[in-house]
Amino acid sequence: MTLVVAGKSLFSAVGEQASASAPGGAKGPGGPGGGAPSVVVASAGMHTFTDGLQVLGTAQARESIVLTPKVADTIRLLRFESGDRVRRGQVLVEMANVEQAADLAEARASSEAAQEELRRYQELYDRGFASQARLDTVRGAADAAAARVNAGGSRIADRTIRAPFAGVVGLRTASPGQYMRPGDQIGTLDDISEIKLDFDVPETRVSSIAAGVEIIARAGAYPDRAFQGQIATVDSRVNPTTRTVRVRAILPNSDEMLRPGMLMTVDVRSNPRQALAIPEIAILDQADGAYVYRITAREGGGQQAELARIQTGQRSGGMAEVLDGLAVGDRVVTEGVQSMRPGLPVQVAGDAPAEAGASELRPRG
Repeated sequence: MTLVVAGKSLFSAVGEQASASAPGGAKGPGGPGGGAPSVVVASAGMHTFTDGLQVLGTAQARESIVLTPKVADTIRLLRFESGDRVRRGQVLVEMANVEQAADLAEARASSEAAQEELRRYQELYDRGFASQARLDTVRGAADAAAARVNAGGSRIADRTIRAPFAGVVGLRTASPGQYMRPGDQIGTLDDISEIKLDFDVPETRVSSIAAGVEIIARAGAYPDRAFQGQIATVDSRVNPTTRTVRVRAILPNSDEMLRPGMLMTVDVRSNPRQALAIPEIAILDQADGAYVYRITAREGGGQQAELARIQTGQRSGGMAEVLDGLAVGDRVVTEGVQSMRPGLPVQVAGDAPAEAGASELRPRG
């Protein structure tokens, strides 16, 4: 609410009082009776603002599997320890395969004998001493023997667990000699070189969400660090129960600080735009609008604080968007705003550092 003194606003009345106390009037802070106060100022400049949307997301590994056998049998050998880094194709677990190895050896011997018989009948056929029908029968037997070798090799392979991708092995939950069934967990394998961050966005904000939009994520384990990434995929369906759509972003994780399962706060920075901005601490919010003290030249030399009404837009990261009332390069008082008066002569002690710099500002939500 703006106070009115004799039909004038409080700002107007104070302005006239300050003018009367300025040089040429009675003793005032800038007149013969006192020195001009020192102030710190900041210049209005262009900064990047984004539409703020803050949600919660869950971190997932880029690739993740549970190590489990394909067949029921005992573990013959474990070739990893908890926390090991493994390469793609590396053997991790070998199940017992004595019977299967014997069957494979028998199949190989039969295949070699069948191939030798096929070679002999091929020579007899070429010399005209064997019929085409007999050659075809022998060739079929040789092919069947080779197929039994392949089947035996496949059964051996089913008892060998290899890493399908490079990653880090989790805690080992089984031991050599332990009987395991399909589905029983031996361990886990995660590729955390990148993190897939899934979160839900209200369907009303879907229009501002697309692949390539920047996000900033924070985890409770690292409160002072921001993890920057981009949206990779937006689900093709809206959940009819929650009226949200699932979004997946990718976060680089070369130092592997993020772990699958972490709960993270996600700031979606959509619709980036350049706008005139000043530090938020320079603004006086009144009932009839927002004001700042702008530094202008004073008649006869020196500088003074001039009250200027502005129109503000988005406020984030300690900066406020200025829609009207200031121009690029205008200097506004940032320290001692509450003690300023319109027309008060001032001395500029220095420029305040930009709180957000030229970088993009983080939305509050």
